[in-house]
Amino acid sequence: MKFSLQLKVALMFFAVMLLSAILSMGILALVFKPIMRENAENQVRGAANSVKLIYQNNSSASLSEIINWLSIPPIYIEEIDSNEEQIKKRRNDIILADQNGTYYTETEGLFPTSTVYMSINGRYLMITAASKDNNYWVIYFVVILSFIICLFFGTIITIFITRMLLNPIDDISRAASEVARGNFNIRVQEKGVQEYRSLQRNFNRMAEELSGTETLRGDFISNVSHEFKTPLASIQGFAKLLQDESITPNDRKEYTQIIIDETTRLTKLATNILNLSKLENQKTIGNKTRFSLDEQIRKIILMLEPEWSKKNIEMDIALDDVLYYGNEDLMGQIWQNIINNAIKFTPENGLISVHLFRTDTNITARISDNGMPIPVDVKDKIFEKFYQGDHSRKTEGNGLGLALVKRIIDLCNGKVFVENLYEGGVCFVVELPFIIEDML
Repeated sequence: MKFSLQLKVALMFFAVMLLSAILSMGILALVFKPIMRENAENQVRGAANSVKLIYQNNSSASLSEIINWLSIPPIYIEEIDSNEEQIKKRRNDIILADQNGTYYTETEGLFPTSTVYMSINGRYLMITAASKDNNYWVIYFVVILSFIICLFFGTIITIFITRMLLNPIDDISRAASEVARGNFNIRVQEKGVQEYRSLQRNFNRMAEELSGTETLRGDFISNVSHEFKTPLASIQGFAKLLQDESITPNDRKEYTQIIIDETTRLTKLATNILNLSKLENQKTIGNKTRFSLDEQIRKIILMLEPEWSKKNIEMDIALDDVLYYGNEDLMGQIWQNIINNAIKFTPENGLISVHLFRTDTNITARISDNGMPIPVDVKDKIFEKFYQGDHSRKTEGNGLGLALVKRIIDLCNGKVFVENLYEGGVCFVVELPFIIEDML
Protein backbone atom coordinates (compact mmCIF):
# COMPACT_ATOMS: atom_id res chain seq x y z
CA MET A 1 0.00 0.00 0.00
CA LYS A 2 1.45 3.34 -1.06
CA PHE A 3 1.12 6.42 1.15
CA SER A 4 1.34 10.03 0.09
CA LEU A 5 4.12 12.18 1.50
CA GLN A 6 1.52 14.17 3.41
CA LEU A 7 0.21 11.03 5.15
CA LYS A 8 3.74 9.79 5.79
CA VAL A 9 4.63 13.04 7.55
CA ALA A 10 1.45 12.84 9.65
CA LEU A 11 2.17 9.22 10.58
CA MET A 12 5.76 10.12 11.41
CA PHE A 13 4.52 12.91 13.68
CA PHE A 14 2.06 10.51 15.32
CA ALA A 15 4.80 7.93 15.90
CA VAL A 16 7.21 10.51 17.30
CA MET A 17 4.60 11.94 19.65
CA LEU A 18 3.47 8.49 20.77
CA LEU A 19 7.02 7.39 21.46
CA SER A 20 7.67 10.65 23.30
CA ALA A 21 4.55 10.10 25.41
CA ILE A 22 5.54 6.55 26.28
CA LEU A 23 9.05 7.58 27.22
CA SER A 24 7.78 10.56 29.22
CA MET A 25 5.30 8.41 31.11
CA GLY A 26 7.92 5.77 31.80
CA ILE A 27 10.38 8.34 33.14
CA LEU A 28 7.60 9.99 35.16
CA ALA A 29 6.63 6.63 36.66
CA LEU A 30 10.22 5.80 37.60
CA VAL A 31 10.69 9.20 39.25
CA PHE A 32 7.44 9.31 41.22
CA LYS A 33 6.92 5.63 42.00
CA PRO A 34 8.92 5.68 45.28
CA ILE A 35 7.02 8.78 46.41
CA MET A 36 3.64 7.28 45.47
CA ARG A 37 4.57 4.01 47.13
CA GLU A 38 5.48 5.75 50.40
CA ASN A 39 2.34 7.89 50.23
CA ALA A 40 0.08 4.87 49.69
CA GLU A 41 1.71 2.93 52.55
CA ASN A 42 1.40 5.92 54.90
CA GLN A 43 -2.28 6.21 54.08
CA VAL A 44 -3.15 2.62 54.94
CA ARG A 45 -0.87 2.56 58.00
CA GLY A 46 -2.49 5.77 59.26
CA ALA A 47 -5.92 4.16 58.83
CA ALA A 48 -4.71 1.07 60.69
CA ASN A 49 -3.46 3.25 63.56
CA SER A 50 -6.83 4.99 63.67
CA VAL A 51 -8.68 1.67 63.85
CA LYS A 52 -6.41 0.44 66.61
CA LEU A 53 -6.65 3.65 68.70
CA ILE A 54 -10.43 3.93 68.40
CA TYR A 55 -10.89 0.29 69.30
CA GLN A 56 -8.62 0.60 72.35
CA ASN A 57 -10.03 3.92 73.61
CA ASN A 58 -13.73 3.43 72.82
CA SER A 59 -14.87 0.18 74.38
CA SER A 60 -18.50 0.87 73.55
CA ALA A 61 -17.85 0.88 69.78
CA SER A 62 -17.91 -2.39 67.92
CA LEU A 63 -15.34 -3.26 65.27
CA SER A 64 -18.05 -3.10 62.61
CA GLU A 65 -18.93 0.45 63.63
CA ILE A 66 -15.30 1.50 63.55
CA ILE A 67 -14.97 0.02 60.04
CA ASN A 68 -18.00 2.03 58.90
CA TRP A 69 -16.60 5.22 60.44
CA LEU A 70 -13.21 4.98 58.82
CA SER A 71 -14.12 3.51 55.40
CA ILE A 72 -14.01 6.81 53.57
CA PRO A 73 -12.41 6.87 50.05
CA PRO A 74 -9.65 6.37 49.25
CA ILE A 75 -9.53 4.13 52.38
CA TYR A 76 -11.47 0.85 52.30
CA ILE A 77 -11.59 -1.42 55.37
CA GLU A 78 -12.89 -4.97 55.27
CA GLU A 79 -13.08 -7.71 57.90
CA ILE A 80 -11.86 -11.09 56.66
CA ASP A 81 -12.56 -14.46 58.18
CA SER A 82 -9.52 -16.16 59.65
CA ASN A 83 -10.17 -19.21 57.52
CA GLU A 84 -9.91 -17.25 54.30
CA GLU A 85 -6.98 -18.29 52.09
CA GLN A 86 -5.49 -14.79 51.99
CA ILE A 87 -5.27 -14.75 55.80
CA LYS A 88 -3.91 -18.28 56.06
CA LYS A 89 -1.01 -17.36 53.75
CA ARG A 90 -0.15 -14.22 55.70
CA ARG A 91 -1.06 -15.15 59.30
CA ASN A 92 2.51 -15.62 60.51
CA ASP A 93 3.63 -12.37 58.88
CA ILE A 94 0.69 -10.50 60.40
CA ILE A 95 1.41 -11.85 63.89
CA LEU A 96 5.15 -11.09 63.59
CA ALA A 97 4.48 -7.49 62.43
CA ASP A 98 1.99 -7.02 65.30
CA GLN A 99 4.57 -8.22 67.81
CA ASN A 100 7.06 -5.67 66.43
CA GLY A 101 4.52 -2.88 66.73
CA THR A 102 4.07 -2.47 62.97
CA TYR A 103 1.68 -3.64 60.31
CA TYR A 104 2.16 -6.21 57.55
CA THR A 105 1.95 -4.16 54.37
CA GLU A 106 1.90 -5.18 50.68
CA THR A 107 2.40 -2.65 47.85
CA GLU A 108 2.13 -3.40 44.11
CA GLY A 109 1.25 -1.91 40.71
CA LEU A 110 2.53 0.84 38.40
CA PHE A 111 0.32 3.21 40.35
CA PRO A 112 1.10 1.67 43.76
CA THR A 113 -1.76 0.20 45.76
CA SER A 114 -0.97 -0.59 49.42
CA THR A 115 -2.80 -3.07 51.63
CA VAL A 116 -2.38 -3.53 55.38
CA TYR A 117 -3.33 -6.79 57.05
CA MET A 118 -3.84 -6.47 60.83
CA SER A 119 -5.26 -8.48 63.71
CA ILE A 120 -7.49 -7.16 66.53
CA ASN A 121 -8.50 -9.64 69.20
CA GLY A 122 -8.30 -12.54 66.79
CA ARG A 123 -10.27 -10.76 64.10
CA TYR A 124 -8.51 -9.83 60.85
CA LEU A 125 -8.89 -6.61 58.88
CA MET A 126 -7.71 -5.69 55.37
CA ILE A 127 -7.18 -1.95 54.84
CA THR A 128 -6.66 -0.73 51.25
CA ALA A 129 -6.00 2.67 49.71
CA ALA A 130 -7.52 2.42 46.22
CA SER A 131 -5.13 3.68 43.49
CA LYS A 132 -7.95 5.11 41.44
CA ASP A 133 -8.62 7.64 44.19
CA ASN A 134 -4.94 8.43 44.68
CA ASN A 135 -3.94 12.01 43.83
CA TYR A 136 -0.92 10.80 41.87
CA TRP A 137 -3.08 8.48 39.81
CA VAL A 138 -5.36 11.41 39.00
CA ILE A 139 -2.35 13.43 37.88
CA TYR A 140 -1.21 10.51 35.73
CA PHE A 141 -4.65 10.21 34.22
CA VAL A 142 -4.75 13.93 33.40
CA VAL A 143 -1.27 13.75 31.85
CA ILE A 144 -2.17 10.69 29.74
CA LEU A 145 -5.43 12.29 28.61
CA SER A 146 -3.56 15.49 27.71
CA PHE A 147 -1.06 13.49 25.65
CA ILE A 148 -3.88 11.72 23.79
CA ILE A 149 -5.63 15.02 23.03
CA CYS A 150 -2.35 16.62 21.91
CA LEU A 151 -1.61 13.60 19.75
CA PHE A 152 -5.00 13.77 18.07
CA PHE A 153 -5.02 17.50 17.37
CA GLY A 154 -1.28 17.53 16.58
CA THR A 155 -1.78 14.87 13.90
CA ILE A 156 -4.68 16.78 12.32
CA ILE A 157 -2.74 20.05 12.37
CA THR A 158 0.28 18.27 10.87
CA ILE A 159 -1.86 17.01 7.98
CA PHE A 160 -3.00 20.54 7.16
CA ILE A 161 0.45 22.06 7.61
CA THR A 162 2.14 19.43 5.41
CA ARG A 163 -0.55 20.01 2.80
CA MET A 164 0.38 23.69 2.75
CA LEU A 165 4.11 22.90 2.71
CA LEU A 166 3.74 20.39 -0.13
CA ASN A 167 1.64 22.65 -2.37
CA PRO A 168 4.75 24.09 -4.13
CA ILE A 169 5.98 20.54 -4.82
CA ASP A 170 2.56 19.66 -6.25
CA ASP A 171 2.83 22.72 -8.51
CA ILE A 172 6.27 21.63 -9.72
CA SER A 173 5.01 18.08 -10.24
CA ARG A 174 2.13 19.31 -12.40
CA ALA A 175 4.49 21.61 -14.31
CA ALA A 176 6.96 18.75 -14.84
CA SER A 177 4.10 16.68 -16.24
CA GLU A 178 3.39 19.47 -18.73
CA VAL A 179 7.08 19.57 -19.71
CA ALA A 180 6.95 15.78 -20.25
CA ARG A 181 4.07 16.38 -22.69
CA GLY A 182 6.21 18.84 -24.63
CA ASN A 183 4.89 22.11 -23.17
CA PHE A 184 8.16 23.96 -22.46
CA ASN A 185 6.42 27.30 -21.90
CA ILE A 186 5.06 26.25 -18.50
CA ARG A 187 6.40 28.17 -15.49
CA VAL A 188 5.80 27.89 -11.74
CA GLN A 189 5.29 30.82 -9.43
CA GLU A 190 8.22 31.49 -7.12
CA LYS A 191 6.78 31.54 -3.62
CA GLY A 192 7.24 30.03 -0.17
CA VAL A 193 10.42 29.48 1.80
CA GLN A 194 13.87 30.02 0.34
CA GLU A 195 14.43 26.31 -0.41
CA TYR A 196 11.20 26.13 -2.43
CA ARG A 197 11.95 29.40 -4.21
CA SER A 198 15.35 28.05 -5.22
CA LEU A 199 13.76 24.82 -6.52
CA GLN A 200 11.08 26.77 -8.41
CA ARG A 201 13.67 29.14 -9.88
CA ASN A 202 15.82 26.24 -11.07
CA PHE A 203 12.77 24.49 -12.56
CA ASN A 204 11.86 27.64 -14.49
CA ARG A 205 15.44 27.90 -15.74
CA MET A 206 15.33 24.27 -16.83
CA ALA A 207 12.03 24.81 -18.66
CA GLU A 208 13.47 27.92 -20.30
CA GLU A 209 16.59 26.04 -21.40
CA LEU A 210 14.47 23.16 -22.73
CA SER A 211 12.30 25.67 -24.56
CA GLY A 212 15.42 27.21 -26.08
CA THR A 213 16.79 23.80 -26.96
CA GLU A 214 13.50 22.83 -28.60
CA THR A 215 13.50 26.08 -30.54
CA LEU A 216 17.09 25.49 -31.64
CA ARG A 217 16.22 21.93 -32.64
CA GLY A 218 13.29 23.15 -34.69
CA ASP A 219 15.39 25.91 -36.22
CA PHE A 220 18.20 23.45 -36.90
CA ILE A 221 15.89 21.07 -38.76
CA SER A 222 14.26 23.94 -40.61
CA ASN A 223 17.57 25.51 -41.57
CA VAL A 224 19.21 22.23 -42.57
CA SER A 225 16.17 21.38 -44.70
CA HIS A 226 16.30 24.81 -46.31
CA GLU A 227 20.06 24.75 -46.84
CA PHE A 228 19.87 21.37 -48.54
CA LYS A 229 16.67 22.10 -50.44
CA THR A 230 17.93 25.25 -52.18
CA PRO A 231 21.06 23.78 -53.84
CA LEU A 232 19.26 20.51 -54.60
CA ALA A 233 16.49 22.42 -56.37
CA SER A 234 19.15 24.35 -58.29
CA ILE A 235 20.97 21.15 -59.26
CA GLN A 236 17.74 19.52 -60.34
CA GLY A 237 16.69 22.54 -62.42
CA PHE A 238 19.97 22.92 -64.26
CA ALA A 239 20.29 19.15 -64.76
CA LYS A 240 16.94 19.23 -66.58
CA LEU A 241 18.16 22.13 -68.71
CA LEU A 242 21.23 20.10 -69.66
CA GLN A 243 18.90 17.47 -71.14
CA ASP A 244 17.88 19.99 -73.77
CA GLU A 245 20.08 19.21 -76.77
CA SER A 246 19.45 22.62 -78.27
CA ILE A 247 21.38 24.62 -75.62
CA THR A 248 24.64 26.26 -76.67
CA PRO A 249 28.05 25.00 -75.48
CA ASN A 250 28.49 28.17 -73.40
CA ASP A 251 25.17 27.65 -71.64
CA ARG A 252 26.01 23.99 -71.07
CA LYS A 253 29.33 24.99 -69.54
CA GLU A 254 27.63 27.60 -67.33
CA TYR A 255 24.95 25.14 -66.16
CA THR A 256 27.58 22.51 -65.45
CA GLN A 257 29.62 24.96 -63.40
CA ILE A 258 26.53 25.91 -61.37
CA ILE A 259 25.87 22.26 -60.62
CA ILE A 260 29.51 21.81 -59.54
CA ASP A 261 29.31 24.91 -57.31
CA GLU A 262 26.07 23.72 -55.70
CA THR A 263 27.41 20.22 -55.04
CA THR A 264 30.54 21.82 -53.53
CA ARG A 265 28.25 23.89 -51.32
CA LEU A 266 26.33 20.77 -50.24
CA THR A 267 29.58 18.96 -49.49
CA LYS A 268 30.81 21.86 -47.40
CA LEU A 269 27.48 22.07 -45.56
CA ALA A 270 27.46 18.34 -44.75
CA THR A 271 31.10 18.50 -43.62
CA ASN A 272 30.42 21.48 -41.35
CA ILE A 273 27.35 19.80 -39.83
CA LEU A 274 29.33 16.63 -39.11
CA ASN A 275 32.26 18.59 -37.69
CA LEU A 276 30.02 20.70 -35.47
CA SER A 277 28.07 17.66 -34.26
CA LYS A 278 31.31 15.89 -33.40
CA LEU A 279 32.68 18.92 -31.56
CA GLU A 280 29.47 19.46 -29.59
CA ASN A 281 29.71 15.91 -28.25
CA GLN A 282 33.40 16.37 -27.47
CA LYS A 283 34.64 17.49 -24.06
CA THR A 284 38.37 17.73 -24.69
CA ILE A 285 40.71 18.18 -27.64
CA GLY A 286 43.03 15.36 -28.64
CA ASN A 287 45.97 14.99 -31.06
CA LYS A 288 47.70 18.05 -29.64
CA THR A 289 51.08 19.10 -30.98
CA ARG A 290 53.36 22.11 -30.60
CA PHE A 291 53.31 24.29 -33.72
CA SER A 292 53.86 27.85 -34.93
CA LEU A 293 50.58 29.73 -34.80
CA ASP A 294 51.84 32.71 -36.81
CA GLU A 295 53.11 30.43 -39.58
CA GLN A 296 49.74 28.66 -39.72
CA ILE A 297 47.91 31.98 -40.14
CA ARG A 298 50.31 33.05 -42.93
CA LYS A 299 49.64 29.82 -44.83
CA ILE A 300 45.87 30.30 -44.57
CA ILE A 301 46.15 33.91 -45.80
CA LEU A 302 48.18 32.66 -48.79
CA MET A 303 45.66 29.88 -49.42
CA LEU A 304 42.87 32.49 -49.57
CA GLU A 305 44.92 34.84 -51.77
CA PRO A 306 42.74 34.30 -54.87
CA GLU A 307 39.68 35.45 -52.87
CA TRP A 308 41.10 38.69 -51.49
CA SER A 309 43.09 39.47 -54.63
CA LYS A 310 39.91 39.22 -56.70
CA LYS A 311 38.42 42.08 -54.62
CA ASN A 312 41.74 43.98 -54.58
CA ILE A 313 41.80 43.88 -50.78
CA GLU A 314 44.88 45.16 -48.98
CA MET A 315 46.20 42.90 -46.22
CA ASP A 316 47.77 44.42 -43.08
CA ILE A 317 49.62 41.53 -41.42
CA ALA A 318 51.49 41.81 -38.10
CA LEU A 319 52.19 38.47 -36.51
CA ASP A 320 54.46 37.85 -33.53
CA ASP A 321 56.34 34.56 -33.32
CA VAL A 322 53.97 32.44 -31.23
CA LEU A 323 54.23 28.75 -30.40
CA TYR A 324 51.02 27.02 -29.40
CA TYR A 325 50.20 23.57 -28.05
CA GLY A 326 46.94 22.29 -29.52
CA ASN A 327 45.18 20.56 -32.39
CA GLU A 328 46.62 22.10 -35.56
CA ASP A 329 43.74 21.09 -37.83
CA LEU A 330 41.07 22.56 -35.55
CA MET A 331 43.02 25.78 -35.08
CA GLY A 332 43.30 26.06 -38.86
CA GLN A 333 39.50 25.99 -39.11
CA ILE A 334 39.31 28.98 -36.76
CA TRP A 335 41.55 31.22 -38.89
CA GLN A 336 40.13 30.02 -42.18
CA ASN A 337 36.53 30.73 -41.16
CA ILE A 338 37.22 34.15 -39.63
CA ILE A 339 39.52 35.41 -42.42
CA ASN A 340 37.20 34.04 -45.10
CA ASN A 341 34.31 35.81 -43.32
CA ALA A 342 36.30 39.07 -43.34
CA ILE A 343 37.03 38.72 -47.09
CA LYS A 344 33.35 38.04 -47.75
CA PHE A 345 32.12 41.26 -46.12
CA THR A 346 35.00 43.58 -47.03
CA PRO A 347 34.15 45.86 -49.95
CA GLU A 348 36.22 46.22 -53.11
CA ASN A 349 39.61 47.89 -52.47
CA GLY A 350 39.08 47.41 -48.75
CA LEU A 351 41.47 46.59 -45.95
CA ILE A 352 41.83 43.53 -43.73
CA SER A 353 44.14 43.55 -40.70
CA VAL A 354 45.43 40.35 -39.12
CA HIS A 355 47.39 40.90 -35.90
CA LEU A 356 48.75 38.26 -33.52
CA PHE A 357 50.56 38.88 -30.22
CA ARG A 358 51.23 37.13 -26.92
CA THR A 359 51.34 38.16 -23.27
CA ASP A 360 52.43 36.13 -20.24
CA THR A 361 48.97 34.55 -19.94
CA ASN A 362 47.16 34.98 -23.27
CA ILE A 363 47.54 34.66 -27.02
CA THR A 364 45.40 37.25 -28.79
CA ALA A 365 44.47 37.45 -32.47
CA ARG A 366 42.60 40.46 -33.90
CA ILE A 367 41.18 40.07 -37.42
CA SER A 368 39.39 43.19 -38.64
CA ASP A 369 37.89 44.52 -41.85
CA ASN A 370 36.39 47.84 -42.95
CA GLY A 371 33.03 46.48 -43.98
CA MET A 372 29.61 47.39 -42.58
CA PRO A 373 29.28 47.24 -38.78
CA ILE A 374 27.21 44.50 -37.15
CA PRO A 375 23.90 45.64 -35.57
CA VAL A 376 23.89 45.45 -31.76
CA ASP A 377 21.03 42.94 -31.67
CA VAL A 378 22.95 40.66 -34.05
CA LYS A 379 26.37 40.67 -32.31
CA ASP A 380 25.35 38.17 -29.64
CA LYS A 381 23.77 35.79 -32.16
CA ILE A 382 26.34 35.47 -34.92
CA PHE A 383 27.97 32.47 -33.22
CA GLU A 384 24.68 30.52 -33.22
CA LYS A 385 24.15 27.72 -35.71
CA PHE A 386 22.61 28.81 -39.02
CA TYR A 387 22.25 32.41 -37.86
CA GLN A 388 22.84 34.97 -40.59
CA GLY A 389 22.16 38.58 -39.75
CA ASP A 390 22.19 39.76 -43.37
CA HIS A 391 19.61 37.68 -45.26
CA SER A 392 20.60 39.30 -48.54
CA ARG A 393 23.94 37.45 -48.33
CA LYS A 394 22.48 34.08 -47.38
CA THR A 395 23.74 32.41 -50.53
CA GLU A 396 27.31 33.15 -49.46
CA GLY A 397 27.29 30.78 -46.51
CA ASN A 398 25.27 28.50 -44.29
CA GLY A 399 25.77 30.06 -40.87
CA LEU A 400 27.87 27.22 -39.45
CA GLY A 401 31.39 28.63 -39.79
CA LEU A 402 31.30 30.93 -36.76
CA ALA A 403 29.45 28.29 -34.71
CA LEU A 404 32.38 25.95 -35.41
CA VAL A 405 34.83 28.67 -34.41
CA LYS A 406 33.01 29.28 -31.12
CA ARG A 407 32.87 25.59 -30.22
CA ILE A 408 36.57 24.98 -30.97
CA ILE A 409 37.63 28.01 -28.92
CA ASP A 410 35.39 26.91 -26.03
CA LEU A 411 37.11 23.51 -26.05
CA CYS A 412 40.44 25.36 -25.92
CA ASN A 413 39.21 27.29 -22.82
CA GLY A 414 39.48 30.48 -24.80
CA LYS A 415 37.16 33.34 -25.76
CA VAL A 416 35.95 34.81 -29.04
CA PHE A 417 33.92 37.97 -29.48
CA VAL A 418 33.23 40.62 -32.07
CA GLU A 419 33.30 44.39 -31.80
CA ASN A 420 32.43 47.25 -34.10
CA LEU A 421 35.39 49.55 -34.65
CA TYR A 422 35.05 53.26 -33.97
CA GLU A 423 36.63 54.15 -37.30
CA GLY A 424 34.32 51.72 -39.12
CA GLY A 425 34.42 48.01 -39.75
CA VAL A 426 34.30 44.89 -37.61
CA CYS A 427 36.97 43.14 -35.53
CA PHE A 428 36.91 39.50 -34.42
CA VAL A 429 39.00 38.94 -31.28
CA VAL A 430 40.27 35.48 -30.34
CA GLU A 431 41.88 34.97 -26.93
CA LEU A 432 43.61 31.67 -26.11
CA PRO A 433 45.29 30.77 -22.82
CA PHE A 434 49.07 30.59 -22.97
CA ILE A 435 50.34 27.89 -20.62
CA ILE A 436 54.11 28.04 -20.27
CA GLU A 437 54.32 24.40 -19.16
CA ASP A 438 52.98 23.32 -22.56
CA MET A 439 55.92 24.99 -24.25
CA LEU A 440 58.55 23.09 -22.24
